[in-house]
Amino acid sequence: MSKRKKKESQGNFSRMFFVLAMCSVAILLTVGGTFLVLHGALKTETPGEDDSSVVTDSDYDQGENAIDASRYASTILEETEDAGEKYVNETLFLGDSNTARMRLYGYISYDNSVASVGMAARSIESYACAKFSGYSSYKTMPEAVALMQPRRVLITFGTNDVSSSLTAEKFIENYVSGIKAIQKAYPSVDIIINSIPPIGKQHSNSDMSQSQIDAYNKAIVQMCEDNDWKYLNSAEVLKGTDGYAKSGYVDPDGIHMTRTALDVLFDYIRTHSYVTDDDRPALKDVPKHTEDKDVSASTAASVLATPTPAASSSSEPEQEESSSSQSSSQ
Repeated sequence: MSKRKKKESQGNFSRMFFVLAMCSVAILLTVGGTFLVLHGALKTETPGEDDSSVVTDSDYDQGENAIDASRYASTILEETEDAGEKYVNETLFLGDSNTARMRLYGYISYDNSVASVGMAARSIESYACAKFSGYSSYKTMPEAVALMQPRRVLITFGTNDVSSSLTAEKFIENYVSGIKAIQKAYPSVDIIINSIPPIGKQHSNSDMSQSQIDAYNKAIVQMCEDNDWKYLNSAEVLKGTDGYAKSGYVDPDGIHMTRTALDVLFDYIRTHSYVTDDDRPALKDVPKHTEDKDVSASTAASVLATPTPAASSSSEPEQEESSSSQSSSQ
């Protein structure tokens, strides 16, 4: 009888051990599977430093949309004597994040700029972004120009418009509408359209390419020719020999201009000036421009963060950079 009980006890122990072992295996498989699922989800939703969000342009032919300067001799601003800071101060700068960066680094101020991070040319007429003392609501850029009564405006848009789904023709249609709204709001103002700045060969927007930017800039020159506006071809000093932004001219995102680029840009602005007779009517009281509203707050938080040293995001070597006497942004 004791032997039988002993055998039954051993059998029960073996079955219990087997059940515990199987339960342990099941728990391990469950935990392991859960970890793999969560790890995969986190990897998908949280890009790392080597994430594919940084793209590299390929098959770029910089000659495809090159601008024939001789064809637009009366439209493209030629080199002049340095017009100095007075010229800059008399100019109202309108634009997106690259214009906001001009203000961040102290090249311009709220007194002579209206800039909205993330803004596209199609929003010039409609987006109320400028705040003035004495006014409860924000004003659109045309309304802001009428209030600020500048001698001239220098407009830099296009970076936030560039997309494979937006043709150069449609971009120009939007741009013309916005610029004419500015002209209608303050007819005495001189109009200068700046080229869209080049990007780095490596950049953070997969729907943007230097080929598209070149095509848009070529269309902008023709737009200026057709409407008797002036074109500031600043891209010519921001580009390296490969057609992309020169080394050190854009941030690691490959899109936003650095202080180095802005130094070059403002030298170019002053030495390619457009000065006409000042035919503005007697100026009325100009309200204080106090604030601009950004289209993209998240982009503004990074683009307008504490200024950092110039970064390199181009394939161009340092020795290819132009001298500091040359000039260089939704």
